[in-house]
Amino acid sequence: MSSSDGARSSHSLARCLDGARVVELTTGIAGPYAARFLADQGADVVKVEPPGGDPYRSDPGFQAVSRNKRSVVPDGVEWERAPLPAGVDGPAASLPGILRPAAASLTTPMLGELLDGADAVFVPDADSAAAVRRLARGAVIVSCPTWGDVGPYATRAGTPSQVAAVSGIGWNQISYSEGPVELVVPLASYGAGMLGAMAAAAGLYARRARRAAPTYTVSEVSGSGAMQIGDFEMPEMAGLDRDGSCPLGSTGRLPVYRLFRAADDRWMFVACGTLPFYVAMLRAIGRGDLLGDERFPNPPWGLLDLEPLAEITPILEETFATRPLDEWLEILGAHDVPCQPTQTREEFMASPLAAANGLATTVSHPDLGEVRTPPQPMWIDGCDAVELQPAPRLGEHNGEVAAEIETGAWSTQPGPDRAAPGAAPLAGLKAVDLSSFIAGPVITRHLAMLGAEVTKIEQPGGDPFRVLGPYFNGWNQSKRSVCLNLKETADHAVMAQLVAGADVIVENFRPGVAERLGCSDAELRRIRPDAVLVKSPGYGRDKSMAEVPAFDPLLQALGGIMSAQGGDDEPVFLTVPVHDAATPMIATFGVLCSLYRRLADGEGRTVRTSLTQTVMAAQAAEFVSYDGRPPAEMGGLDYRGSGPDRTYLEASTPDGPEWVWHQKTPEGTSNLPAERRGFVGSEVATSNGHVVDLGETEWGPMTQVGSLIGGIDVPMRRAPYLDEHRKEIQAELGARQTGSTHPAPVD
Repeated sequence: MSSSDGARSSHSLARCLDGARVVELTTGIAGPYAARFLADQGADVVKVEPPGGDPYRSDPGFQAVSRNKRSVVPDGVEWERAPLPAGVDGPAASLPGILRPAAASLTTPMLGELLDGADAVFVPDADSAAAVRRLARGAVIVSCPTWGDVGPYATRAGTPSQVAAVSGIGWNQISYSEGPVELVVPLASYGAGMLGAMAAAAGLYARRARRAAPTYTVSEVSGSGAMQIGDFEMPEMAGLDRDGSCPLGSTGRLPVYRLFRAADDRWMFVACGTLPFYVAMLRAIGRGDLLGDERFPNPPWGLLDLEPLAEITPILEETFATRPLDEWLEILGAHDVPCQPTQTREEFMASPLAAANGLATTVSHPDLGEVRTPPQPMWIDGCDAVELQPAPRLGEHNGEVAAEIETGAWSTQPGPDRAAPGAAPLAGLKAVDLSSFIAGPVITRHLAMLGAEVTKIEQPGGDPFRVLGPYFNGWNQSKRSVCLNLKETADHAVMAQLVAGADVIVENFRPGVAERLGCSDAELRRIRPDAVLVKSPGYGRDKSMAEVPAFDPLLQALGGIMSAQGGDDEPVFLTVPVHDAATPMIATFGVLCSLYRRLADGEGRTVRTSLTQTVMAAQAAEFVSYDGRPPAEMGGLDYRGSGPDRTYLEASTPDGPEWVWHQKTPEGTSNLPAERRGFVGSEVATSNGHVVDLGETEWGPMTQVGSLIGGIDVPMRRAPYLDEHRKEIQAELGARQTGSTHPAPVD
């Protein structure tokens, strides 16, 4: 009962992954969350648990990461903690081994048959992956260790807070005081879940396309890197600590891209990250006199320098304190200035925005009653939505699965035609990137990481976020660039030729722009009917918000994460670009599912994501609600932790005080050092190959986040210079016209 060979007819496939059999041997958040993404697209996910159940069952988040699955507890399976490697001491020695099924138990009745018939298997570590491979010769295997396969913490388990500390999230968070901040949402774990789903879907595509059976590794360190995708280090920063505080505290770094308090003591985020928005904001607040003021050179990003920052900050703060929030929202909105109020999670759920996007989904749980659980965070046109089912009771499906095995439903999967360790799953596929800013470009950056050839089409003057230099480089690695004015006939024809040869097309135009430029959905489909299109409007299906600018911090404000991090104090702007980092992983997963389905039916599809849908996906556990649910963690001003047994503190060392994450768990007490050099400076990232040294970029040499999925040998390259590949692309298009595998666009 596998869809891996496309044996089922396309008419019987209601969802992209219908027929795929998935076995989950992981516990906690990351691996189970990854498997749940597959379940949401129709895969049959069987969660194999120890007799006492996944320890995460006691957390409300279990209801979010393990819905739409079946649970079994096979007899005779022994679970163990991975042994500590010889010679390990220091902080790593205080961590317990990863929880996993013993290798000798994998062949026991039920589990052995499940593995033998699986299309994909999620495992907790490299040793488990090797043991499973001996039984599941034809399966895609995704290993989900906490810390990766190498480095000081390899084979160890770890909590989300420990990963955040060691991989730079805690120290990078802007704050008023010098020191790390504990985030109240396990972003690295959620990022690893999304990245793990991407890896599994990429493997399933390679399996169906080339009968490959890859093994990939996605750790929570990988997830941390994915959530900090623009992180970088220049040579002049080498060996230096990042700033642990910010002149504007936790409201933001840029004085026109930050939180402001209104006269009624309510807060809003104003996001003027481009010159037109900056000009509009000053005119809206009646301070057009500041335009051209010599004190404020090169706005908006030139205002980061301390002198202009110190001059303009009190002007803006005093101005915004003169009117209540609702008045400012009306005034700024009338001038097309990006701004949104901060809300709690419950206020977000009660909003018209959440209603328009269908975010208030519930399931009936036999023990908990009605449970609110986040919906699927994307739509794929032409695919039915999976009806949400509650997370299973422990061992609920033992009898059902045993009966299936007895009738041969879990038939042995054939082995791969050839082994090609490190092969790029998307080799030979082409993508066209018509998007700008962050979320759209990161989608195609991830496709390039998986081996696709990506061509970025930029407007005259380039992507507006090229001004962000190293960050832009991180969001646009491994692409080609051609600058086209799509209003001109000749340039539009070049775009059409590129689209004609593309398997994937990504755009994030504001409403009406694509139609004016001649690259509407209908036009793109006319040129390449079987392409996978990606549409990612910021506010999703809310037509009333269609023309409203959307950026990550605006959804941070609306979606409750700023209020939750601030607790009873003022809201906090999270340095991690939560929605701009998570939405591309969700979209890439959707692209991979659509490509997998296309191999069976030859049809193109449209993947629809939005920053709004990502709000709940990036706070999956925190949005779970039912009667009697324990309250979600709330933060505070420069929040260090929830109590003396779970907090950042300064520990005495021979070299002086050092910030550590101190945590007591049932397995022991640990003090792990807080990384001060960001993700790219962390040992756990560098040792696992998640950092790339770029000797030449438009902004000089730098170190950046690199490949994040182990087992795929695709070197990441610098972002392209503007229009760098025009001649190369023109030559290719000329050659294609004389011997093309794809038809030229039809007039």
